[in-house]
Amino acid sequence: MKIRRQLSPLYLSFPLVLIAALALARYSYRNARQLAQNSEGSVIAGLFALGDQTRSRVESFVIDSDRELFNLVDLEHLQDFSRRWSEIVRLSHAVEAAIVLDENQQLVRGGYVNKRRNKPEAEAFLRLFMDRIRPELPLAEQRPDFHRHLHTNVDGVDYLLSYIKRYDAARNRVFYIILKVNLDYLVGTSFPEMFESIAGRFLVSVIGSRGEVIFGQPISGAGKYLYDKRFESTVYQWRLQMAPLDNVKLRAGSQKQALADTILIGLMLGLILIGTAFLVYSISTEQRLSALKSEFISNVSHELKTPLSLIRMFAELLMLGKVKTPEKGREYAGIITRESERLSRLIDNVLDFSRMERGKAAYEMKPGDLGEVVERALDFFRYRLEREGRQLEVDIAQSIPRTLLDENAMTLLLLNLVDNAVKYGGTGPIAVRLCVSPRGKEILLSVTDHGLGIAPDEQRKIFERFYRTRAVRNTNIRGSGIGLALVKHIAEAHGGHITVDSQGGKGSTFTLTLPVSAIKEEPDEAGGDAAFDKGDS
Repeated sequence: MKIRRQLSPLYLSFPLVLIAALALARYSYRNARQLAQNSEGSVIAGLFALGDQTRSRVESFVIDSDRELFNLVDLEHLQDFSRRWSEIVRLSHAVEAAIVLDENQQLVRGGYVNKRRNKPEAEAFLRLFMDRIRPELPLAEQRPDFHRHLHTNVDGVDYLLSYIKRYDAARNRVFYIILKVNLDYLVGTSFPEMFESIAGRFLVSVIGSRGEVIFGQPISGAGKYLYDKRFESTVYQWRLQMAPLDNVKLRAGSQKQALADTILIGLMLGLILIGTAFLVYSISTEQRLSALKSEFISNVSHELKTPLSLIRMFAELLMLGKVKTPEKGREYAGIITRESERLSRLIDNVLDFSRMERGKAAYEMKPGDLGEVVERALDFFRYRLEREGRQLEVDIAQSIPRTLLDENAMTLLLLNLVDNAVKYGGTGPIAVRLCVSPRGKEILLSVTDHGLGIAPDEQRKIFERFYRTRAVRNTNIRGSGIGLALVKHIAEAHGGHITVDSQGGKGSTFTLTLPVSAIKEEPDEAGGDAAFDKGDS
């Protein structure tokens, strides 16, 4: 008989729970990532704001210095330019040389001042300027009083020139003033002063046009925490790089936080999924047990009805005197007795199982001979087996040691095993064997049949309450499904265990293994009962 399970409405809620859990996990992950990105963004935004501010300070320093000097040029008294500018340039460390050109971009007489004391070097720079640098300057397109810079590299040397176009209204002439900025002074003196306020918190580096470090130290491994921008209008061939001193910790902390958030969200999602799966399993198990209990009630009802019907029928025949011969009367009485024993055994099974379910099953352990228990138990089946033409093979070894046991429980255990062999063992013989293990520490009781057999995947399940194998469910053989559960419980209560060795279609062998208890018998003062102790097996 197949067990039908109804789909519980609770199952419909599980997909919704899973969807909600996944949505929550996704939202939590995105929120955590967003918070981490916001935190990183704040640090990076602060870094870039400071970098822009620092870059602007450098350029403002150069521009302001140049403008001050441009304003000191007196175009009406150019004859005094050389003398006056020699003093000005000497006072200004940021500017190394000054050049004045006319409207034809030719050097004005006396319009060159260089504070280098080495005259050949000063003249060499003037020639370099007139021959190679001046052509690069867009002087003709320059707007009046518009200040610009040229940052160029000639023969591997960086030059920064600041130039402006001035108009002399009195003489209606145009002049060009060019200043050579002292890059050595800018890098060696101005940069340390301007970067001093942030040196304790940030790494600072100025990178040249060929990738060389002009100032500071190389910065590597900063990742997203690196500020890297070119100067805009002055030393625009150079780049300013900045990074937090603890950028490694920042990156590691960001990665750790992301990993921690991922693990935490994963654990939360995992717990939700595990809880949902456990709930599904619990509901499924309860439904299965409910269906098995229904089948159990149906089977027990049928099992009770059959012997009761036989008892009633043959009792009525005897009561009405419809017995033709004394032999028939004895036969009817034997049937009534046999079915009564069968009914009593079934009721005992149900009662013992009920006590076991409530955890109130108790066993009266006393020293006993398992061989005698087996012989008495088998007497219950002899008439039934003879009537059905079944052969019973009994092999009880000599000198079975006495051990602690509950005789009633052991009788019930054996009757259940033999009853299963009768039901499902086909027409072949049933073998019951009792012996001692080779080491002498265990007693082995086995029941063998040659019937349906048990599939390997069901051999552990058959000891579960209410479980019946697929092969049995497809037959008309009735059963309660609690017999083997009782067998397992009784075996374990005696410190032993029950195993099965079976192949489909070739029969089964159930083996009970009991430890031999160490029994110490001492007569009491009255000389009556003995005292017994249970030791280790």
